[in-house]
Amino acid sequence: MTDETPRNDEVPDPARSAFELSGRLVVSGRYEEALAATDEAARLFRERIAGARTGGSDDAPGAAASLAYLLVLRCEALSKLGRWEECLRTASEAVTLGRGRQADATFAAPLGATLLGLGTALWGLGRPQEAVDVTRESVGLYRRLARAHASYRPQLANALSQFGVVLSRLGLHAEALKVTRESVALYRRLGSTDPPGHAVGLAHAVNNLARRQSARNQKRRALRSAEEAVTLYRRLAQVNPAVHRRDLAMGLGNVARTRFSREDSLAATEESVAILQELDQAEPGVHGALFADALSLLAAALADLGRLREAAEVTTRALAMMREQAAINPVARRGDLALALAFHARVRAEAGIDLAEALAAVTEAVALMRELAAEIPALYAPSLAEVRALESRLRTMTPPPAGDR
Repeated sequence: MTDETPRNDEVPDPARSAFELSGRLVVSGRYEEALAATDEAARLFRERIAGARTGGSDDAPGAAASLAYLLVLRCEALSKLGRWEECLRTASEAVTLGRGRQADATFAAPLGATLLGLGTALWGLGRPQEAVDVTRESVGLYRRLARAHASYRPQLANALSQFGVVLSRLGLHAEALKVTRESVALYRRLGSTDPPGHAVGLAHAVNNLARRQSARNQKRRALRSAEEAVTLYRRLAQVNPAVHRRDLAMGLGNVARTRFSREDSLAATEESVAILQELDQAEPGVHGALFADALSLLAAALADLGRLREAAEVTTRALAMMREQAAINPVARRGDLALALAFHARVRAEAGIDLAEALAAVTEAVALMRELAAEIPALYAPSLAEVRALESRLRTMTPPPAGDR
């Protein structure tokens, strides 16, 4: 018998093979294919769970744990495709599965992963307080696991990084910065012994750190973190462009926000937009939210250089794209739409063009910001004051209709 001849105990497990295929497809950025693979794997694991219960086998807990992890993979693919309602249903099922078995010690880690997936779904649907609650629970669970077993430190580092993101959505910037720093420090320790194994996690955590530092007005530190993240993403994108070119575009956006040179900021933004333009052409609609954000940054960079008419043209495109995203996910995208409307108006006010259009846009922004400031005052009250001041300014600049004179 040669080495290539399989023995009876090496017969592939169809459920495990489908699970592993799902993971490879998600990591490769092939999200639609990943959904089909997760459907097949979930069917096989459900059959195994049902068969184990009927036959009195002890295989049900292991199959249930695998199903929980699989559902988290499915939720990740759905979130990348912007299918947040499906992601929420999937993550909720995974958490229910985990809570039903939480007394089983082997199910602690799957429960942590499912809670993190549920937090991502809630965040994506504009439910930040709920996202904070379940992500905090996930962090607490992984802390306990990591104290007992060092092998859980990567999961803790990832949970901390995501926790920082959802905290920031509630304007809790000090706590968000603290946990994100902890995530980066943990990833650096992990990377000191296995750099390739933790390169992606470190890049994401450092990129998130740049945003958290910027929110705390630590501009020089934010710039250093943003530039480090871009360096890491460039290396990753050379190996896996399908996934990490999008990440690189996001990192370049952070660099554009934090660079002190207006010309450098414009260059970073133009590169980000160029990448997202290509990605959007290849997968229409998948990258729309990030593309709209990048266009808004490009308009801001042009405006800072006094190129107001060019900036006005870009805001028109950015606002149209943001309206599309808001139509798909109205609750989660209210803040982004309000900011896009306000900037669309501000550029026109500064250029002295399209003033009636600018007034209509900022009035719409004020209405949205009022709702948001009532819900999360720490995050949106300052923005509401700014857009109201812009609205007042535009009212004085805009001549009344001819019939009202």
